[in-house]
Amino acid sequence: MSSRPISSVRLFFLLFLAWLSFGDVLVAQGPPPPPPPPGGGGIPPLTPVPEPAQHPSTTEEEMLGKFLFWETQLSQDRAVSCGTCHFPEAGGSDPRTLSEVTRHPGSDGVLGTPDDIMGSIGSQSQNCDGTILSNTFFGTERQVTNRKSQSTLGAMYSPNLFWDGRIGPQFINPETGAVSIPGAGSGSPAGGALEAQAIDPILSEIEMGCDSRSWDDVRARLLAAVPLQYSTNIPVAMASTLAQFPDYSALFTMAFGTPTITAERIAFAIAAYERTLNPDQTPFDLFLAGNPNAMSNDAQQGFNRFQNACLPCHGGPFLSDNVFHDIGVRPENEDLGRFLITGNNVDRGRFKTPPLRNVELRAPYFHNGGKETLLDVVNFYNGGGDFQNPEQGPGTPPLGLPLGARLDIVEFLEALTDPRAEQGLPPFDHPSMPVYFRRGDVNSDGVMDISDAIGVLQYLFDGLVVNCDDAADANDDGEINISDAVRLLSRLFNGGEPLPAPSESAEGPDLTIDQLECLN
Repeated sequence: MSSRPISSVRLFFLLFLAWLSFGDVLVAQGPPPPPPPPGGGGIPPLTPVPEPAQHPSTTEEEMLGKFLFWETQLSQDRAVSCGTCHFPEAGGSDPRTLSEVTRHPGSDGVLGTPDDIMGSIGSQSQNCDGTILSNTFFGTERQVTNRKSQSTLGAMYSPNLFWDGRIGPQFINPETGAVSIPGAGSGSPAGGALEAQAIDPILSEIEMGCDSRSWDDVRARLLAAVPLQYSTNIPVAMASTLAQFPDYSALFTMAFGTPTITAERIAFAIAAYERTLNPDQTPFDLFLAGNPNAMSNDAQQGFNRFQNACLPCHGGPFLSDNVFHDIGVRPENEDLGRFLITGNNVDRGRFKTPPLRNVELRAPYFHNGGKETLLDVVNFYNGGGDFQNPEQGPGTPPLGLPLGARLDIVEFLEALTDPRAEQGLPPFDHPSMPVYFRRGDVNSDGVMDISDAIGVLQYLFDGLVVNCDDAADANDDGEINISDAVRLLSRLFNGGEPLPAPSESAEGPDLTIDQLECLN
């Protein structure tokens, strides 16, 4: 595998430094660090994927789990799936968190202030009968989570999940209370953390559910659903499976022998699929295997710098110690972190060290999405953090590295990207998610007004190109014609009936099958 080409940003900085002093500055930084030792030095290669002894995976369960992971109909409004917030091409995290629409107001409840968080878009606030409620922060818009979603890629190597570690290796059947997977002892990843995490968002009022959602409701939804009804570009293996097993009763029979749908089986299947998402084909992995040319010289120098500056917190095969630290990202009173789980004062403001494989794809960074680039992150550590905890000392000691060394570290971090995940290739392939839009908002400006009705007329008679045909289909009959302009005008000026879902107050996917589509 060839080394990653030098980035334009890196090239600019290096040329600038060279021009600034004709080499004097670079010489003043001292000699370069020695090359890293053969193999990984202090970072071992990945071990085989751990699996709980109580329930080893099957290929059939993995396939069912892949359907469930990408199934938007698991959510209350049929608009959110696990894959919505854990996208492989975004390193198993949420690619939308660079957008302003994914901003959570933070602890002060006010948008546009320093404690804002770049979270993940979930569901509208609603009762389980579908009645939309007005949320304190978001009104009738989709709610946003108060932390950035962590990666699902390689999550099977961690014995605890979420930023605050609320999920441990024990998996308890949520319907019976029985311990299905007891865990494998302290520090071992071969427990049921994946199973326990998999079912958490499904019942979450913010992420996918509604107030007091039950597993009976989830079962009813799956039994009534056509699998992946609102998705497109379904991978060949999934399409072939669907041809043989056309509904969820059949898919559960395929995986478990009977059609019974339970929370435990949902957890087993999704976890089985997530254990296939092992990003172990990175340039760094090839380097660990003995190929000295798998990483560029700069990345190798960055690896050496990384080992000197970033271990032990980012040690181990997945580059995380799975321990909770207060590194000074923001004042701890904005988010108490691990303390909310343990109640121990020592855990105030502590968050789990995130693994670094595929970190290049996961911008923005930290639990609050507070840094936009990897260089921003390295600069953060280089300066000793943004804030200090007066009771525990500085959040992180400053590194004091020159710019060239910091850029080397960035180059190494980019060598942790598995190209299969970046490109959405098996096992990271998946169906396309439905596009969100607001019906009636023809010009996509966030509101419905007279300009949208005019937009429909211009589309019909002047050849205006609209970004989302579904938005212009005001009556949701699968066609755009004069009746859509009439329906819009009636709604705007005569108090006509609300337009079909997705509602006028919030974006969502098209819940009816037709030939119309949105560009993005």
